[in-house]
Amino acid sequence: MDSKNELKYLKGGKYFYITLIICLIVFLGAITFLISAFNRLIVQHDEKLSGEICTIVSEKMSNSLLFMTDSALEVSSVLSAQKFNSPEEIYEVLKTYKGAQIISIGFIDENGKIYSSESEEEEFEKWNLLETAKKAAPVSISAPYRSKKIGQPVITFFTDFEYGTSKHGYMFMTYLFSSLQEVAATQSLTNDIEIWLMDAKSSNIIQCVGSDEHASGSWANAYLAMQNINPEDKADFDRWHDRMTQGATNAAVSYKIEDTIYSQFCSAIEYMPGWYVVVRIPGNVLSATMQIFRNYVILFILVLLVIVFILVSIMYISGKRENLMLSQLSINDPLTGVLNRRAFELAAEQMLSDSKEAAIMFFDIDYFKQVNDAFGHDAGDKLLVAFSDALKKNFSENCLVSRFGGDEFIVLTNMKSKDQVTERLQQATEDVHAIKLGDDIQDKVSVISFSAGVASYPKDASSLLDLQKCADAALYTVKERGRNAYLWYS
Repeated sequence: MDSKNELKYLKGGKYFYITLIICLIVFLGAITFLISAFNRLIVQHDEKLSGEICTIVSEKMSNSLLFMTDSALEVSSVLSAQKFNSPEEIYEVLKTYKGAQIISIGFIDENGKIYSSESEEEEFEKWNLLETAKKAAPVSISAPYRSKKIGQPVITFFTDFEYGTSKHGYMFMTYLFSSLQEVAATQSLTNDIEIWLMDAKSSNIIQCVGSDEHASGSWANAYLAMQNINPEDKADFDRWHDRMTQGATNAAVSYKIEDTIYSQFCSAIEYMPGWYVVVRIPGNVLSATMQIFRNYVILFILVLLVIVFILVSIMYISGKRENLMLSQLSINDPLTGVLNRRAFELAAEQMLSDSKEAAIMFFDIDYFKQVNDAFGHDAGDKLLVAFSDALKKNFSENCLVSRFGGDEFIVLTNMKSKDQVTERLQQATEDVHAIKLGDDIQDKVSVISFSAGVASYPKDASSLLDLQKCADAALYTVKERGRNAYLWYS
């Protein structure tokens, strides 16, 4: 317990004024920094919010895609079990299947022939969907494309399919992409927040949510849409886009268009490789709220400053009353460096009041007087220092170690379990047994050992004095039994 700096602080009034000046400088600096940096904090706040929205949307979209994938696999599994011999039979059954958001369903045989409507065959050729089908293992998903049949964005799922005698084909199901857009729309907090889907490779974006509700589902190119970015922010936007093309899971960027600062965040969609959810929030959406918050923070700091001044003043006045006692108090034993008895008692009272469970240990070096008488005080002092070092080594964290007088030591430690304290006592026993006092002494002295009594708080006693009595009683029992041991009070 190192209290020298605290004593020095309490001894002189000049430290009180120095503390007040430091507090004033720190608080004024904090207010200045808060005001000057708050615009950046607003941007970071918007980035965080857009990131959270983006993460939620991407997770929900991934879940929706997983549901569609599972549906396609389920239909494929059911049909595979029926042992069809020809693609025509499979397609006749598929035509009867109806599902929510499914606009078409069909089959591709082992030769690549497509069994579906003519318009669907045209889509396959236009969007090169056969190549996507060949990637099914067991499922592949196309990038969103605009269906000629309905004039809306759609997405197609392909699954492996075996029929006949080990023939291999693919079943496909085409869904309205609007079902994914609706997932994004439910996450928007305000009409000013925009949510897009973006293909990192082509930079094409599909708007899901935005200020213009009629633009929902429209296609655009990210670079064309961002052509009004301030020139000094274009490099940041390019780096943000590059992170997507390199496969980053998420990325954030801030830029300015005219007088509006935007925070933009992207998050990868797990089941649509290369596609990202992008959330864009203009800074003015939350600025007014954040400015009110800033004013409250400044007011809070000013009130806190007044409270700190009052507390420091009370601490100073209270410290002066205790100054005489503290200035006369010697904290450490000059030989061993551990706490002396008086300092231990003061610290132990406070430690017990803060502890839920603790243990106190009385130690007595076995046959210390014989060592001292036979080899002199230097040997005895050397043994005391070595013994205290062993205690400090094993009882350092959340512990108080004290020389109680002569060869008696006392330790108070917070206790998680009895086994934990017993383990430390056992290690201390081994360390004390290993103490060497010198070749000329060691030949004449058997192994160094100690006796110890241990009591637990609050089980054995609830006050420091009673706890010491319990530990002392246990120590007395150890000595009666022959020493070189430790014992818990019972």
